[in-house]
Amino acid sequence: MSSEAAGDDEDLEPVSFILMRAEDTFDGQDRVMSRTAYDLQCRATAHSARCGHPGFVPDKYLDGLRTETTITAAELCTAGMWQRVDGGYRVLDWEAVEVCLDRVRQIRGEDPQALAWEREREAQIQAHMAKPIVVTPPCAACGTPSARIELVAPGQLPAEWEQWPSTMQGNILRRREPGQWYLLVKGITTDSGYGDPIDASRAGQIAQAFRPPLRFAQVHTAGFYDDAGFCQGCDSPYCYQHWHVSDTGYGYCPHGHGKNLDPHWSPLAVNHQMHPTGDLLGVN
Repeated sequence: MSSEAAGDDEDLEPVSFILMRAEDTFDGQDRVMSRTAYDLQCRATAHSARCGHPGFVPDKYLDGLRTETTITAAELCTAGMWQRVDGGYRVLDWEAVEVCLDRVRQIRGEDPQALAWEREREAQIQAHMAKPIVVTPPCAACGTPSARIELVAPGQLPAEWEQWPSTMQGNILRRREPGQWYLLVKGITTDSGYGDPIDASRAGQIAQAFRPPLRFAQVHTAGFYDDAGFCQGCDSPYCYQHWHVSDTGYGYCPHGHGKNLDPHWSPLAVNHQMHPTGDLLGVN
């Protein structure tokens, strides 16, 4: 090796690594990663929270960074911090995502002008991510769909269009405006029927929330009252039958986690809900 080459090697900054102890990680696993990977994890997670797609790192964001990110993203996947999904990466550390979201909420609350700017930027990003989908999460107990979510793009028709009455078809076609999306939702206790018109921003928010693989924290960002049947405690979806829904719209999953599933019932009704074991809940 020449002295010049050796000198070049000596001038190179050694790669530093971060050791994350099990007690400090979101899933109780020891991790070792380069500082470059750790820095990208922090930057990208904060960016995802600021830009309205918490926990999702688009390929376009990584492409826009000056540093090489392909290898670093692969390192984060190997370390169990990220997971490759369609169009980007999913951040698996939802504790970090929640921290970033809390900070964003704090900043927005302190600066009304920043809040307005963030909302506008968030709407633009979400609109760009809108795409037609039909999602039917299978019940973890029996496989029956816990819900059915369909996004219909402008100029397109719902999957079950041919089964609809001709009068309804004509009515929808007359009222539909250019560039308008449609959302059809059949939840645990609710059904939107022939759907509701929404804008591209809302469609993008829902499309990102239902990117596979589905997890409660991600689906929750769609803003559906029943979270498409997902149980936060189990991180799994359940159908109407396995939520054991009562007359008041409150239900319990097979593992006993409770959830109000009907938006038409008030919290007062839920406060007097009986647990399947016969215990009265919510009585102070």
